[in-house]
Amino acid sequence: MTRLVIGLTLFLATVALRADTLKDASNWPDLVYSAKQRRIDYPATVARARHGDVAALAILFRHTPHTDGSGADSHCVVLRQLLQILGDQKFSSTLRHEPAPLRSKVTEALDFDFAHPWQKEFPLT
Repeated sequence: MTRLVIGLTLFLATVALRADTLKDASNWPDLVYSAKQRRIDYPATVARARHGDVAALAILFRHTPHTDGSGADSHCVVLRQLLQILGDQKFSSTLRHEPAPLRSKVTEALDFDFAHPWQKEFPLT
């Protein structure tokens, strides 16, 4: 019984520390705050991007250099999940319109969150 309680406690602590879902990540306080400083309603912008709004996706790309700490970590989760949801074609075609330094920042964010090679799965991005 003690092992079960300890195991359950560790599991819940792990879940609580990670913002694994798109909704959780897009509502992360540090990220919402940094976006608000730039007049971006981050959760609403993520919701629009999730449904294919490329203008919203571009706003998220452009916010990438303005994140740090736990907000940056959550933003990386958001970018990865949007790539997986929207697919390589839509994500990359939107990213292609951004300046090279910003494209590099976005792919670095994806590198950080994937934590393993992802380019074969998403070669266009």
